[in-house]
Amino acid sequence: AVMNNYRNQKTIAKEVCFTGLGLHSGEKANIKLIPSLTDTGIVFKRFGSKGSKVIPADFKFISNSKLCTTLESYDGKSRLYTVEHLLAAIKGNDIDNIVIEADKEEIPALDGSSLEFDKIIKQAGIVEIKGTEKRFLKVLKPIKVSKGASEIRIYPADHFSIDCTIDFPNPIGVQNAKLGRSLGEIYKKVMFSRTFCFHEDIETMKRQGLAKGGSLENAIVVKNGKILNKDGLRHPNEFVLHKVLDILGDFALANFNIIGQVIAICPGHEINKIAMQKIFSDFSNYKISRKQREVDLFDSNRLATAF
Repeated sequence: AVMNNYRNQKTIAKEVCFTGLGLHSGEKANIKLIPSLTDTGIVFKRFGSKGSKVIPADFKFISNSKLCTTLESYDGKSRLYTVEHLLAAIKGNDIDNIVIEADKEEIPALDGSSLEFDKIIKQAGIVEIKGTEKRFLKVLKPIKVSKGASEIRIYPADHFSIDCTIDFPNPIGVQNAKLGRSLGEIYKKVMFSRTFCFHEDIETMKRQGLAKGGSLENAIVVKNGKILNKDGLRHPNEFVLHKVLDILGDFALANFNIIGQVIAICPGHEINKIAMQKIFSDFSNYKISRKQREVDLFDSNRLATAF
């Protein structure tokens, strides 16, 4: 049998709406997911009193990545934060093109993982856009970025994998997760993992006007070496699995299906952004192709001169 070298792009089958509280803002937001056309990618639309603003789901539009990933519009007047868990669910479901409308500044936290977003996307249904081809980005050279204790290295490989290590005070400690072969496979193993924080950091966040919507319903909270959530963890390694989920969500902002081996040490949104900036800082770092197996045959320098 002849193996098909390309896969069709996908979008959702129909519009779907949901509502929830923002983790940091505490505001109730209404979100609508809308099917989109070939090669339009993932696009956010922020509706406000002054009309709507388009905010591309692109790392070049990240304005802040302290506690969550924040994107802003071209003119810098409109922003949207905590986009990473919804983005992870979109990419985890192999969706290339979608429009996300939001009427507030923050995407709802729902349960603090991608699980609820996943149900909503599956409820909308996923369809292939016939006669289209996905876009792959193959890493060609080892890439390394570091900041403080955080480090990300990406090596050339013929598939996508993540090896992530975290190191936190007890009861978390050092955790490692090695997951791979494809983004979809990794996503299935991490989508239920929730965001987490230490109780003592909540006061600091609240003083900064954050974590207003945070609760044990949408985050794992650790206090004095104990987990406060009455049902405990969903997985013994839920903490490191959540960091992998964040990487999937943040790397969605590269706008391509990445092929490479990712090694992450104590990662966070900031280092995830720096890693993407580094990949795209030099055309010799990567190649872009419509065919996963033939990424090498594509001349990325030709693409460079096209812009």
